[in-house]
Amino acid sequence: RYSDNVQVALYKGLPGGGEQLIGVLTIYVPAKAKQATTFKFSYTFTPEDAAIGKVTFRAVATLVSGRDALPSDNTSIATTSVSR
Repeated sequence: RYSDNVQVALYKGLPGGGEQLIGVLTIYVPAKAKQATTFKFSYTFTPEDAAIGKVTFRAVATLVSGRDALPSDNTSIATTSVSR
């Protein structure tokens, strides 16, 4: 409903638990945007990722200056397969 700067932090899950911060992007998102706002991150898969066969990423969005009425819907988790 309101324009705001949105910060997205991208984390990579680690074997055995825990996470590693991959990067943080902050982008201005206008009110009433007609389409989704894209946050582009780059990640190069490692030989360790290939040995495990998958990587799980978690993205967390936070409003920089506004109040978020429903912050519980600001996290997305996705797993991708990795091969050698």
